[in-house]
This record gives sequence, C-alpha cells and structure tokens, in this order.
Amino acid sequence: MTSILLARSRHALRASSALSFRQPLTFRPLSSTASPSSADIIAEWTASILKKPVLIERDTIRSQTLQQLAMTLSKETPTSATAAMFKKGALLPVNWHHAFFPPMIGENDLGKDGYEMTHAPPAPFLARMWAGGGVEQNPANPLRVGQDMLMKTKCTNVDVKQNRSGDVMVFVSLEKQIENEHGWALTDTRTLVYMEKDENNLQALKSKLVKRKCLARREADRTTVVHPTAILLFRYSALSFNSHLIHYEHQYANKVEGYPGCLVHGPLTSTFMLEILRQNLKPGQIIKNYRYRALSPLYVDQPFKICTKNTAIVPTMEADIIDSYEVWVENPEGGLAMSGTVEIAQELKA
Repeated sequence: MTSILLARSRHALRASSALSFRQPLTFRPLSSTASPSSADIIAEWTASILKKPVLIERDTIRSQTLQQLAMTLSKETPTSATAAMFKKGALLPVNWHHAFFPPMIGENDLGKDGYEMTHAPPAPFLARMWAGGGVEQNPANPLRVGQDMLMKTKCTNVDVKQNRSGDVMVFVSLEKQIENEHGWALTDTRTLVYMEKDENNLQALKSKLVKRKCLARREADRTTVVHPTAILLFRYSALSFNSHLIHYEHQYANKVEGYPGCLVHGPLTSTFMLEILRQNLKPGQIIKNYRYRALSPLYVDQPFKICTKNTAIVPTMEADIIDSYEVWVENPEGGLAMSGTVEIAQELKA
C-alpha cells in the first residue's frame, strides 16, 4: 500500500508539472489591482469550498450506454461486433466514464447557462471554460462493463490569477476518484477557469483565444479528422447529462456568449484524442496516464485534426510505463486547440 501511495504522489507532482508546459495565457499572482470586493468574495468562497464534504455518487457500467456512446463517436449503427466489445467484463475504454455519474441536479438549481454549480464560485465569476486535467487508470484494477462504481469528488485547489491585461481568473481544480468492488480504479482530475461576467472583458479574452495560433512542435505519426456535427454535440450532451447551453443551443452560444457557434465539449475532444491511440494498442496494453491542456475553442461543423507522436521513455516516468505519446488537436487554421501526453502500461492480471 505504501508503494502505491508513493507512486500516486509522484504521479500527482508530475501531472502538475506537465500541465503547466502550455498555458493558454500568461498569468501572475493576484495583485492589489484586482477589485477588493472580488478578492474578498473569492477568499471567503475558497475557504468554504475546500472544506466542503466529499461528494459521493454511485453508478453502474451499462453496456447499452457504451453502445450509445460508441455510435455517437463513430456515427455508425451498432453491429454485433460493436455489441461484443461491451459484453460483461470487457474493459471500459479510457475517458468513457463521462457517460456515467450524471449530475443529479434539478433545472432550478442550475446556472443560467445550464451548467451545474456544485463547485463553481459565486458572482461575478460566472463565465467558465474547461482548462485541462488528466486521467490515471489502475492497471491492476481497470473498470469493466457490469461493475458498480463509486465516485468521490472533492475540490483540491483554488488558484486566483491575473493575465497580462489584468483580468482576474479563478482556477478550480477537482479530483474524482472512482472505485469498483476491488478498490481504486481511476482518478479523473480537471481544472475549470472562471472569469467575471463582464461583457467587455469577456469578449476581449475570447477574442484572444479565438485568434491565438500556437502551432504544434512536432510532425505527427498518425492523424485523423473529426467532423463535429450538431447531432454529435447534442448526443454527447445527452449521454453525459450536460445541459451547458454552449454545446447545443446556437442562439445562446452566439448571442449571449459571443462564440461563432456551439462549442465542442472538452471531454469529448479528449475522448477522440485517446481513441486514436486506444484502438491501436497491442493486446494487454492499457492507457495508464493522460494529461492535457485546453488551449483554444473548437466549434460545431468545423473539422479538427487529432494528431499523435510516439515519444521516448524518460527516467521521470513510472517504472511500468512501456510507451508514451504526445497528442494534440489542430483547429481548421492549424492552431493548437488541445495538447497532452499519454503513457501506456501493461495491464496487470489478477
């Protein structure tokens, strides 16, 4: 048990370092130029959210849900072969856990944009974007079809910063640990960034993100193009019970939030990034670690390219890592929309 805890501690430190290699903007610690009232609001909320009890949820890995997600990703009608992939005892594909643990929150308790507010800061920090995160799987105990799951969610950190323009941003980090009957199986970490819902500042920041064109550093070994249709975004929203209006309501995304169209979900983009690797794994291999940064938005009906590059094993990686990759997503203009790393291990048989 001690060795497992030490390994996970090392992974957490490495993940924190890896996620910082590509910041969407340059930040500095919150200074006196920020509104004192905003600073007081966040300080009080931070003290309370970090003490909030762990949220415990339960769900079961159902074959039908997985088949629905499979045809959402591939757009093909399921075949008998597809159904066989999700028979009882089959491995749950990495990142497909987003189709489970729907937020059990009534419409009256959602934000005005349809998003759940369980770990969101108070007004005026009402505008949000998905900043990044990661997934770690337990090679000795991966999730399987038919298993009952328990998920523990807690807020692990709140970081208040300013960009060069002086805009205040609140980074909220969450950790979701998922267990099955054998114990720990997967940890999902995610960071969301919240900003003041000031129309002028928000539009200026979004303009920077849309225009930003950070190019990939490497030539890809393998690529595939994804066409994000309105049906794809709607079905993924439905499967993940995500009622955030920016993903399926054009009028809201365009007129209220100022985007050119509906946004592709961060977890959906991540899933596509991982699928290109998962489908080419050798028998017995498993995606163990995945870490990523969201860099710029992707929009409905605008094709994007998934890219992977095999990279060298380095001494800082855990001893069981047998292969590693850089993964990234390029928008139609060739700019980076998401970037990350993936580490492969051998599944450990019980």
